[in-house]
Amino acid sequence: MRVFVLCAWLLTAALGGYLGTVWIRHGGLRQHTPGVTRLPLWLVVGHVALAVAGLLAWTVYLLGGLRSSAWAACAVVLVVAAFGFMMLLRWLPSSGRHSQAGGTAERHFPLTAVVAHGTSAGATVLLVLLVVLRRA
Repeated sequence: MRVFVLCAWLLTAALGGYLGTVWIRHGGLRQHTPGVTRLPLWLVVGHVALAVAGLLAWTVYLLGGLRSSAWAACAVVLVVAAFGFMMLLRWLPSSGRHSQAGGTAERHFPLTAVVAHGTSAGATVLLVLLVVLRRA
């Protein structure tokens, strides 16, 4: 089950990497002006950095059997999920103040990729929680 969690996490990371590539290709790193983008750089970078840190913690747990690493990965993945949910809510179309910014980098995300990333992320969070709580 622990290795299955790693596979789910790697799938989620691969899908996130694809979305990140789309975002960067369409100028996501250059959209620093408030009101230009719905996804501020701190949110995107924080999501990615914490996801990598969580994946590393999970890998340490797999290789060394350190339960504290599993708990750390669990805590981090919950924060990563919260950041991802914030990005999802900001990405969804709305009539708010940013709604006129149709040329933003995140507007180029394919819906299927967003849904696949979110679904696999949800499964990863659930699996991490199940493994950690089962071992507690």
